[in-house]
Amino acid sequence: MDGRIFLGSLALILGGCSSSKPVTVVGCPDAAAVAPASIGGAGYVAGLTGRLGDGNRENVVEEAVKEMRRMDPAISPDAMTNVLIAADCPLAVARPDHDASADRARIAQFRAQIDQILLQ
Repeated sequence: MDGRIFLGSLALILGGCSSSKPVTVVGCPDAAAVAPASIGGAGYVAGLTGRLGDGNRENVVEEAVKEMRRMDPAISPDAMTNVLIAADCPLAVARPDHDASADRARIAQFRAQIDQILLQ
């Protein structure tokens, strides 16, 4: 799946269309559709979700990027970003400050962190 399409879909899920009604998040992206089998598919995303929730997020992201590159040297930066964002989504939804605005801000901050790591 193209990274822009995935992120656009995620933004619609989290932010909804223009409306005066409050938006309810319907759910996170399907990990099986986001994570290539070459890195372990949905199981890899589930494990990564746990790791992101347990420790130093920056270190976890750096390690995950190295792991994904080791498991699939041809994996694209967009695919890695999609996997990382899909792994973080359940954590965002579970936060007490969970609302569309907070979710968008969290995803934007997380994506910026991922982009910096991918540039290294």
